[in-house]
Amino acid sequence: MLTGTRVLDLSDESGQLAGKILGDMGADVIAVEPREGKALRHRGPWLGGKKGVERSIAWHALNTSKRSVRLDPDAEADRDRLLALAASADVWLDTAAPGARDARGLDPASLRAANPRLVVCAITPFGLDGPYAHHAGCDLVVVAMGGNMGLTGHPDRAPLRCSMPSSYYHAAPEAALGAVMALYAREDTGAGQVVDVSLHETQLQTQLSFPAQYPLKKQRSVRAGPQIGRTREIWPAADGYVSFGLRGGPTRVKNLVATVEWMVECDAAPDWLRETDWAHYNHNTLEDAEIARLEDAFGAFFRTRTMRDLYEQALKRRILLAPCNDAREIVEHRQLRDRNLFTTVAIPEEGASIELPDFFARTEDRAIRIRSRAPRLGEHETEVFAELGSAS
Repeated sequence: MLTGTRVLDLSDESGQLAGKILGDMGADVIAVEPREGKALRHRGPWLGGKKGVERSIAWHALNTSKRSVRLDPDAEADRDRLLALAASADVWLDTAAPGARDARGLDPASLRAANPRLVVCAITPFGLDGPYAHHAGCDLVVVAMGGNMGLTGHPDRAPLRCSMPSSYYHAAPEAALGAVMALYAREDTGAGQVVDVSLHETQLQTQLSFPAQYPLKKQRSVRAGPQIGRTREIWPAADGYVSFGLRGGPTRVKNLVATVEWMVECDAAPDWLRETDWAHYNHNTLEDAEIARLEDAFGAFFRTRTMRDLYEQALKRRILLAPCNDAREIVEHRQLRDRNLFTTVAIPEEGASIELPDFFARTEDRAIRIRSRAPRLGEHETEVFAELGSAS
């Protein structure tokens, strides 16, 4: 899809997924790295548990379909090569702070003056302008200030962030989309433009409709933990968690009746639950003690079964229940396996291989796919510099 498009990827972890997406779409993505390699190369977990600059699993996951060169913008010779690459590039993907590259002539205005067709895609914590533009901010800061953390966790405990840097993985696809849209617009205008992606702003989508609700309702959203309203939504299973609601209404009551029937078959329903009048069930009118008794009964049953067993039975019995899948369940998922989502990427230099999702959208011609393993540090310097007409 992007064959013939050259992308210079100067990003840190917050933008490397964007470069991967563009590379998996066919672009020639060149990861521009410092002499010691990008920081992500130095972060575990490691292939086979052995530390090394070529063994970071995160690096291999986020940097497929790229080439690698080492260039130091502070060194005159390297800067000249970088500017030469920029003169022939279509996209400059960068996560440097606003103004950080101005003195070197690598700021958006200078780059586009030298190459008017260049699309400069900037990913920063708070955007390129505004009162917070020069504030530093990692994922922890951005997720907190973006509102997502305030909604995550138990209401009587501290807010939580995801174990992975989710703000980076929200922003990077938006950046890739913005870059592609700018390339498309260039077909009409002949000119590139600056794509300004704020990590802070992309966090809004994680709050769904809450920002839009507040001006109308004047109510602050709060952390709910495993609850939705007065009743539990997330339940422990034998090997993980499932989602299941105790709410009423025509659809939900059928769901509750089917679940109790299953519990009866397993001799796991107490007499009072078998005799419940579901026709008049309304969770909003129950006393707290009644809700607690229901949660104890359903919870005890769910804890005796695996996530997979609960989900398979739910499908057969038309019960509204879903597993809270973790990485183990995802890589073993029958639906994903049947669609050949995963591919094994060999890393022969390290005597290893890694299984990764092969595409984010499946096309008939496989135009979106992993095209090569993540590059070794400086692996492509000879060929890339030769393309500039200068030997490395």
